[in-house]
Amino acid sequence: MLLEYYNAARNGAALVEKDWEGIALLTGGERGSWLQGMVTNDVQKLVPGTGCYAAHLNPQGKVKAQMTILREEDSLVLVLERAAVGPLIEAFDKLLIMEDVQVTDASESFQILGLIGPRSKDVLESWLGEPLQLDSLYSHRRIGDHRVVVTDLGYDVWVNRELEDQTLRDLAQAGATPIDHGTWDVLRTEAGLPVYGVDIDETTTLPELGERGISYEKGCYVGQEVVAKVKYIGHVNRQFVGLLIEGSDLPEARSVVRKDGKDVGYVTTSLFSPGLNRPIALGFVARTAAAAKTPVEIVSEGKLIPATVSDLPLVSV
Repeated sequence: MLLEYYNAARNGAALVEKDWEGIALLTGGERGSWLQGMVTNDVQKLVPGTGCYAAHLNPQGKVKAQMTILREEDSLVLVLERAAVGPLIEAFDKLLIMEDVQVTDASESFQILGLIGPRSKDVLESWLGEPLQLDSLYSHRRIGDHRVVVTDLGYDVWVNRELEDQTLRDLAQAGATPIDHGTWDVLRTEAGLPVYGVDIDETTTLPELGERGISYEKGCYVGQEVVAKVKYIGHVNRQFVGLLIEGSDLPEARSVVRKDGKDVGYVTTSLFSPGLNRPIALGFVARTAAAAKTPVEIVSEGKLIPATVSDLPLVSV
């Protein structure tokens, strides 16, 4: 990662090709009511132009996919890690009986371009030639041949594959600095955003990440009983946290986290944070060690690396 790229994302506008993201498209007259029973958040409350974060769970309450759900007039659009699109569609197909719902993989139709940084809105409006008129998280609208979405880190621009190269040139000309995947990974780690298949998987329950993406007022959905029990009669045994690392060593993924000589968790992602000028990590630790400022040690390649538990985000967007 070049420091120039990071500075563009923090002080200007950075542009990244998000080729790791995929798209599942739901159409059919019963798409809304059916998806309501498949995910953790309240899809029925969405109106066209809005969206939400949610997850699809298995009956044991484990996360099978995390996603952003966008509501359009004639469809529901699910944005998630591209490697998870196929398994999610396969799981959905098994749960469809007679409902008027069609689920398709639209990942090859679009490229998603991410814009990050305080000047991203100015760059987009200069490129589009009109105000964005998007204010809330996951709000979105179609503008010409494109769709623009407000995301956790800035904005996404959806472009048809044949328009990708021209759009990249146009956005760069409007003031965006192209960056690499490594820089985006630093930014999302500083923001505490987990990636499915890296930080979370089918061993994760959604409450371990917090209450984001969970509606406790909606009707039944797959895995709801487990999620409700955690909130009303129990607690999670571990939590997803940040780790501020002392020194210069970067622990390997899955390195054990210890407190008072006992194993209490493990690291999922670690890297150097230019924003904090130190190594940082994401990972899971036991509830008893999850409070911010708790001192811990990370065991990696025979070394004991001192660290401190931190709330997320580690660096505000």
